[in-house]
Amino acid sequence: MSRRRVAAGFVVVIAVSAVGGWVAGRQISSPAEIAARMAPPEPSPILVPVERQVLTADVVTRGTGRYGTPREVSVAPSPLAPSPAIVTGLPPIGTVVAEGEVLFEVSGRPVVVLEGSAPSFRDLGPGMSGDDVAQLEAALDRLGHEPGPVDGRYDRSTEAAVQRLYEAIGSQPAVVRAAQLGDLVPAAASAYPESTPSPGVMVAAGEMYFTPSLPLRVAEVGTGLGRPVDGAVLFVTDATVAVDGAVPVEQSGLIAVGMPVRIDEPDLAIEATGVVAMVADGPGTDGADGFHVHFEVTVDDAPPGVVNASVRLSIATESTADEVLVVPVAALYLTADGDSVIRVERGGDLVTVAVRPGLAARGLVEVEAIDGELAAGDLVVIGFDEPGSELSDAGADGG
Repeated sequence: MSRRRVAAGFVVVIAVSAVGGWVAGRQISSPAEIAARMAPPEPSPILVPVERQVLTADVVTRGTGRYGTPREVSVAPSPLAPSPAIVTGLPPIGTVVAEGEVLFEVSGRPVVVLEGSAPSFRDLGPGMSGDDVAQLEAALDRLGHEPGPVDGRYDRSTEAAVQRLYEAIGSQPAVVRAAQLGDLVPAAASAYPESTPSPGVMVAAGEMYFTPSLPLRVAEVGTGLGRPVDGAVLFVTDATVAVDGAVPVEQSGLIAVGMPVRIDEPDLAIEATGVVAMVADGPGTDGADGFHVHFEVTVDDAPPGVVNASVRLSIATESTADEVLVVPVAALYLTADGDSVIRVERGGDLVTVAVRPGLAARGLVEVEAIDGELAAGDLVVIGFDEPGSELSDAGADGG
């Protein structure tokens, strides 16, 4: 029995030793094994698609929307006008008036808006001539009243066209007889010695308001109904909406009249386009300080809310002619030889493609493959996601 017990004891000792050796082997690792277990996982590439688009380089600033600068409207004196001159009709503020429409009334007579660069300064009638007659004829022609040749001569065709203009606005023009000419034709006619006034349909100087740009918008009323005409009756602006902006002096050379502009303000749901209409000659004008240059943008089809709003202006100073392949700037690498390359994912592997970079703007750069193939939708590397990094955590959170 004692021999059997001894043998069994040896078996137990051997078994325990084997288990202890196995456990010890599991607990003891080589330095290489420890380093391998402690090493962080291999970073994974961050991939974004190649896109095809028209790329533009922008100067971005802010501006404030407005209507044009208000200017006053007064009534030119005329012997043909009723006396006393009393304001009998005024439009509401904000009214938009087009060519050939009545702006206001004086003593029951209409004041009609016409396009022209020179203000009305004398009564016009048959036999008279001059640049102001040509300006009147051009307006009548645009309105379709057929004044005949625009030659600066107030003839029978011009007279008939004036009659049609007044009928179109529901009124009648002044008609002067021969006996009245000496008293009614103002001294201003002497500026044109070749003018020989004749009886017939005449245009009173105070009944035509010529303005360089149309339509007009009524910005302010300068008097009240029933008040004598004395000074400004109205203040008007162009109905066109403009935005005033300013850029640093060092950027002012990048913008020029005619450049397209994107206008937006997401918080106000404003989105529009426009064109640079004016760039100041230097800093410190039109409200800009000595370090900025003022410019003006004309808004196309201005949406509601632009006037008096602060909006973002993006001026396209440079653009690709057509759609091009673009990648984020972070995708572009320089080799030791100074060549530009990108890394493209192909079937799980990263392939280096040599490219020729072009215009860079808004964090993107135009690229053209010169060694290898590249197409829209290909995935390119813009960095590597280190596990535990902010990028990794953001990805885990869905950011």
